[in-house]
Amino acid sequence: MGDEFIVHTGSIIKEYLDDIGLSPKECCKQIGISEEYFNNLLNGKNMITEEVANKLEEVIKGIPASYWLNYDNKYREFLNRKEIGFQLYAIDELKSYARRFKFNTVFGGLDWDLTRQAKEMMELLGISSFEQFDTTYSNLNVDFMEDGGEKESIAIWLNLAREEVEIQNKDLSNTNYSKEVLTKSLDKFKLLALNYDYESSLKSTRKLLNRLGIYLVFIDAIDNSKVRGALTTYKENPAIYLSGRFKTHDHIWFALMHEIGHLIKHYTPNRPIISFEDELFELRHTFDTKEEEANEFARDYFIDKSDYKKFVDSNKFDEQGVYAFAQTQNVLPGIVVARLQHDGYIGYEKLNFLKNR
Repeated sequence: MGDEFIVHTGSIIKEYLDDIGLSPKECCKQIGISEEYFNNLLNGKNMITEEVANKLEEVIKGIPASYWLNYDNKYREFLNRKEIGFQLYAIDELKSYARRFKFNTVFGGLDWDLTRQAKEMMELLGISSFEQFDTTYSNLNVDFMEDGGEKESIAIWLNLAREEVEIQNKDLSNTNYSKEVLTKSLDKFKLLALNYDYESSLKSTRKLLNRLGIYLVFIDAIDNSKVRGALTTYKENPAIYLSGRFKTHDHIWFALMHEIGHLIKHYTPNRPIISFEDELFELRHTFDTKEEEANEFARDYFIDKSDYKKFVDSNKFDEQGVYAFAQTQNVLPGIVVARLQHDGYIGYEKLNFLKNR
């Protein structure tokens, strides 16, 4: 058995109990053991005893006590190998990894020594040694390294976001995602974007996405990740992660609709798509068709392409003109201002008072 498949014994027991439809509480009653001990066993805090292994034979038919005892021994050996591995890291190596993997950013404020931080970081990244990082994340599609982004920061951010999914969202295990249903619901997002109360609109947006079988997570970016958002899979449902690299209502809604554009046009389960800051997208040497298609989807979602061309031709880029055009598109004026700024029709210092910050 490879180390990548090693989980604590209690996790395996829990799977078997779920399969036979027996709750941990009922199991304790049937075999006469303490609920506190058994819960700690299921959570990986207690070792399995020979007595409990023998009793489990009574409720999990076909699995002998020797299986549980042998598996638990292998798990303890695995933990010992990991501990020895940590002891092989010199303090200078740990300090180097602390800088590379942003320990201060992730664990700042926690009274943990370097060894504890290193263990937690490896657990977060799903690796048993830092030497495994490059191999484990070799498929992370990052092609802008010369522009300042770091694969380590992106991997950390993605995993921190993954840890937030169940905290920020309701359980979607019984909710299926359908691209057709999402497409039919697109008008509802535009109505939510009209809400000047940006936090309230986002809470409503998450509820809507959850009803459609989609997770939504907001989590601040890690230094040098340069990431704006990502579309990935959590368990069996699509998940959209958005970073804090936006300061105004228009930025966050464009970022959200960009990822929804990816979801409709490009989604393949368990193949993450990472979206970076606009300036990095523009600096890339390789033209990214998917990114441009998602950008176009977000632009056209809020502002009709032909209407926008007529508005640009009118050259009415004052406050009154922007308000009037925004009303025809059923969007907040800040979204129109952001589009004009991005396309170079007005400077980035113009009409910012129309943006909702």
